[in-house]
Amino acid sequence: MLDMMRRKKRLRAVLWLVILSLALGMLLFFVPGQNSGISGFDTYAASVDGDPISVKEFLNTYRRILDNFSARGRNALDPEILKKIGLDRQAIDALINVKVIKYTARRLGLSVAPDEVRRAVETHPNLQDRGAFIGVERYKALLAANNVPVSEFEESIGLGLLERKIRNVISDSMEVGEKEVRDEFLRANQEAQVNFVVLKKDDFSKKVKPSDADLKAYFEAHKDKYHIREQRRAQYLLFPLAALAPTISVTEQELKERWEQEPQEETVDASHILFSVREAAQDAAVRAKAEAVLKRAKAGEDFAKLAKEFSEDPGSAQQGGNLGAFARGRMVKEFEETAFTLKPGEISGLVKTQFGYHIIKVLRHDIPNFESSRKSLERAVQMDRASELLKKKAAEAGQLAAKQKDLQEVGKEIKIPFEVRETGFLSKDSDPFPNNVSQPLLDEIFRLKNLGDVGNAVEHPSGQAIPKLMETKLPKPPEFTEARDRVEKDYIEIKAAELIQAEARRLVEEARKLGGLDKASAQAGIKVKASSKFKRNDSPDPEIGSMPAFNSAAFESEIGSISEPITLDGGNRITVLQVKSRTGFDEAEYQKQKSQVRERLWTAWKDIYFQEYIRKVTEVLEKAGKIRINQRAIDDVIGHRS
Repeated sequence: MLDMMRRKKRLRAVLWLVILSLALGMLLFFVPGQNSGISGFDTYAASVDGDPISVKEFLNTYRRILDNFSARGRNALDPEILKKIGLDRQAIDALINVKVIKYTARRLGLSVAPDEVRRAVETHPNLQDRGAFIGVERYKALLAANNVPVSEFEESIGLGLLERKIRNVISDSMEVGEKEVRDEFLRANQEAQVNFVVLKKDDFSKKVKPSDADLKAYFEAHKDKYHIREQRRAQYLLFPLAALAPTISVTEQELKERWEQEPQEETVDASHILFSVREAAQDAAVRAKAEAVLKRAKAGEDFAKLAKEFSEDPGSAQQGGNLGAFARGRMVKEFEETAFTLKPGEISGLVKTQFGYHIIKVLRHDIPNFESSRKSLERAVQMDRASELLKKKAAEAGQLAAKQKDLQEVGKEIKIPFEVRETGFLSKDSDPFPNNVSQPLLDEIFRLKNLGDVGNAVEHPSGQAIPKLMETKLPKPPEFTEARDRVEKDYIEIKAAELIQAEARRLVEEARKLGGLDKASAQAGIKVKASSKFKRNDSPDPEIGSMPAFNSAAFESEIGSISEPITLDGGNRITVLQVKSRTGFDEAEYQKQKSQVRERLWTAWKDIYFQEYIRKVTEVLEKAGKIRINQRAIDDVIGHRS
């Protein structure tokens, strides 16, 4: 979006003027033997200018990142992979970045007062109920329910406020030039129209008819790919969460506590029909078309059918215009204000937004209260309590199964709903989902050493499971007859990819020779589509979707030129386009939007300046030896963790 390379010299100059003042101040510390470390460094993971990062802080951050990578423990992660990913470095870098921000604020004389944090909390959009703060008790209960300490949450709020203040200070010297504003206006408002074709690999797959000789030759050339790995079959004891939850009794007090913990939002479930206005000159014609459809909707015609026929919203048209349920603050202002005033079944008049004209039909309007939410609250409490009980019972079952081995009998003794299931033969790299197992269960099956061994309780898509190894098949060299289906599938896939790429290349060359994509496509019997006008960030056509490479070709190629083949869906489709037209620079519209465009650019650049500024400060601190990392302490923590 921004041509930062052109501005690099000026950016460096602005940043270094401020950073120089920080660096000069630091010379006071460069006296031999002075301020050379912090007391008890072995107890810290790192320090920034003497401000320590404790091992506990590091461990908490590392665990959060690890939980995200492992889908909160559902996916087992190899320690070697973790080492290569460098999760420990990610964690310590994140903590160092926070310390550098605080250091920078101190050097610039910036701070955040407790009252500022309090006001930010009370106006936080996720802590509102019908336009007002949810209250201190509900606020604390909500954080507790999500295992977030109040101090930690408010620390992050304060850090965000501090970042904003630093941004404001360093942006004082920032200027947005006329040329940059003009470039941004053109980038945001220019529209293009293209002709394009889409080739589908599936169509070419049907043309590939391999003989046995072809397949055998391919098999021999790629034999290692079809080596049959060890396979295992297991029985497992499953405790389904969905079966246990309804057996949990919930008290009135628990329901009320749950109600207090969860912010309750007024929601509307609505459908709409959108008539896009892409140019001011189109407004009257689009409005007339929208009014005609509105009359039909008000007369009782099927709203969903009208949406499918007329709506220009690619995300909802094929769903009959349905947008699903949404709370306040999720839609543009004009749309939201109308939707929340309608009753279920009512249809609006025409609603004008930045996207065009909308016809809105409200399907449901929910203003939650305790009684209407009773069933969902009860179910939520049941699921939470059942989840805790399930883990406890599954652990008990695991201990019992290690001695008793008979999973059916173990299930009976635990006295909660259970099933005994069996897997088919699985290999270590089998896809868990179609085999109705989880990755942790698959890993546990392959951890077992002997037939009849019983594993630990692990998560399963339906609850908790304990596996028992029933049968193994040792790895062996492949036979063509065993691998034939896989060989044929792979052969067809490769040949189809070669065919579609060759056809796309031939189409480009022929179109350039004949002077038009339509002429070359007609010769090849391929259908050409014409896009409507679209902007750089728009989806040019529902068939293309959001594809930056397509839009780049449409806006950067010469008008009339034929693009190179553009790959879609990882090679499953290839498209070729020809640019038909592009709108020019609208001086009158530019003058209207100029101040908003300048403000938008300035806001975007503030963030870029901030990130670059913090990077430079970090660089100065590192060169001065003011950032110290205690790798030994970090390795010890990770060693204990694994």
